[in-house]
Amino acid sequence: MTIHRESTGNNGFRATRRVQRLAAISEEDDVFSSLARMLKRRVKCSWTVVYLLDRNGHGFAPPRIYGLPEKLQAEFREMPLLPGKEARLRRLLARSRHILLPDPSSSDMLAPDFRNKIAPFTILAVPMRVQQQIQGVVLLARPKKLPPFTAAELSTVRELVLQSSLVASHIRLFDESLDMSIEMAKRIDMILTLDEVNKAISSSLSNDLIIATAADRIEGLVQCELQVIAVKRDDFLKVVSVRSGTGIPKTMEPGKVLRNQGIVHRALSTGRIQIIPDPERPLQTCVLLDALKKIGIKSLITVPLVTSKGVGGLLILGDRMPGSFKEKELFVIEKIASQLAVALENARLYEEMRQLFFSTVASLANAIDAKSPWTKGHSERVMHGAVNIARELGLDENAVERIRLGGLLHDIGKIGVMEALLEKPTELDDDEFPPIRLHPEKGVAILAPISQLKDVLPGILHHHENFDGTGYPGRLAGEAIPLDARIIAVADSFDAMVADRPYRKGLGVTEASEELARCAGTQFDPEIVDCFRSRLARLVREPLNSNPEE
Repeated sequence: MTIHRESTGNNGFRATRRVQRLAAISEEDDVFSSLARMLKRRVKCSWTVVYLLDRNGHGFAPPRIYGLPEKLQAEFREMPLLPGKEARLRRLLARSRHILLPDPSSSDMLAPDFRNKIAPFTILAVPMRVQQQIQGVVLLARPKKLPPFTAAELSTVRELVLQSSLVASHIRLFDESLDMSIEMAKRIDMILTLDEVNKAISSSLSNDLIIATAADRIEGLVQCELQVIAVKRDDFLKVVSVRSGTGIPKTMEPGKVLRNQGIVHRALSTGRIQIIPDPERPLQTCVLLDALKKIGIKSLITVPLVTSKGVGGLLILGDRMPGSFKEKELFVIEKIASQLAVALENARLYEEMRQLFFSTVASLANAIDAKSPWTKGHSERVMHGAVNIARELGLDENAVERIRLGGLLHDIGKIGVMEALLEKPTELDDDEFPPIRLHPEKGVAILAPISQLKDVLPGILHHHENFDGTGYPGRLAGEAIPLDARIIAVADSFDAMVADRPYRKGLGVTEASEELARCAGTQFDPEIVDCFRSRLARLVREPLNSNPEE
């Protein structure tokens, strides 16, 4: 083995012009295939093998082989060195301009079987250097029947390898930079997408809308055949959303309770993500896995929806392909599950506060109704009637909620009316009406300090306005009367007509409906009357629902 040290000689400059075209090549493989062609033409080598160090610099990557006979290619798939010789080779390459093996059959570095197979060749190993760092090694072989390498040929080879190493290094650096840029762009895009998902999920306090939004976003971000969202309710894990391209097992239909066993139990009890690459080999028998196996699901992930009070539910995703959920998908799934859990927890807390507030308001309204046995339950009935009208008109949930509160509190001002007037067994005299007519304004005065009821007040203040402008307190007419007030007026008047009073028996439903129609356009908004009467007629034909708001 002949080793040539570095020197400062000027040999090799004549080869520069022959390799300048390497700089125009943009693919690493093209660089080395061009190098192999030049070496074959200039120094009559039979074949060339290029070994690059891997990106960590710990070992050699699979080789690039050019011109090597097929029967020898298997021998070169790894560096053909004896065990423990790779470190020695790297040290030699670091100090040497090249390593020449005139007789490879006698080399103490090569495996014995390999020596015999390359015995007919002279082997030249040239290090690939960039800024004094070894990037790899080029092995080239020339038949022994040809004369030995001359100094000029060795200089040409070193110059070609040097130029090729520089170009390949620039290409690799560009590719790595491009890969990093693409990966960074993907991560930025993913972060922005997750931010959009978070805003979309967090923009609502409705459980149904939160779950539907999360399900939509998961479909767009994660490739899977099955998506299930289950939420804890009354200590049971109930399925609230299912989306599937493979069919839905009966045990996972919306409303079903998932059994607390197997992968479900592990996720609930540990609060950690559970992954099964292939349910053909589960850790234990599980009803869920058995059902999913029947519809072809082979990859499964269960993600706990963790809240401040513990695990509040599960996000379950499945796919037909084993091992579908990789690191990238896990990151996305975990983030969406976290956002979903927070949004559901916020919705739950909001609903608890809403119920507390509503219960307080209902207690106040009931206290007013309780002043007279003739008006007991009146406020709640008006509330239900007004809500039904609002929904029949297609109003949004915010408007429905506002009208619900307005209907419940419309008579709160009667707290300042003497009970004797409310329970008078005969109709009121003209001089007894003024105190009664003040109750909308008194109600607004009572509720005005409650900021949450600011938008409710117009419906309470004007629910005794007449459509023709003859009502009170503002003598408003037509659409100048707030819509909430026009709705509450119809619901209030209908309940007053069908209820018994000390001085008269309540009207029948048909009579009260006809009276509303008679007064449409004068006392009531005709559109709202038509809406109410249509729904009333439908209920009379099909009296099948016990829920007053359905």
